[in-house]
Amino acid sequence: MGFTYAVSREGFAPTVDASILAGMTDAAAVNETNKISEISIGGEATASAVNRYVLRRATTVGALPTAQTPAELSSSGPAAQTAWATTWGTEPITAALPAVWTYSMNAFGGIIRWAAAPGQEIFSTGAVAAGQQVSLESASGTSTISCQILFEEV
Repeated sequence: MGFTYAVSREGFAPTVDASILAGMTDAAAVNETNKISEISIGGEATASAVNRYVLRRATTVGALPTAQTPAELSSSGPAAQTAWATTWGTEPITAALPAVWTYSMNAFGGIIRWAAAPGQEIFSTGAVAAGQQVSLESASGTSTISCQILFEEV
């Protein structure tokens, strides 16, 4: 069993079809495989607004990422071998593939908390190749949110 890490964005107004927490970049060129076990999104809008979020694999990988180092949930865990990105010089292209995860909510205080049942986790590889990066995106709606993804390196 590996260590669990978290990546997050706080108080962020997403752009439709642009990455919120974008894919995976391979921090150490080790092609680390990750098991996504939880996705949480909390709405912070000041008025009622329905937003829909998706997690898709990239058909074309993003370029020039602004990396986010994952937070370790264990005080004794090693540093993560993979990093996530919050923005890109060139966004990953995901529209051609179906979503592997889709949820909607009212962003006026609504929450999404998806926790994978055992064996139903979403896997992603740190390789910078089409179909390997994943991207959490807004499919509709631009209301302010905070979000978090928990994953384990396996």
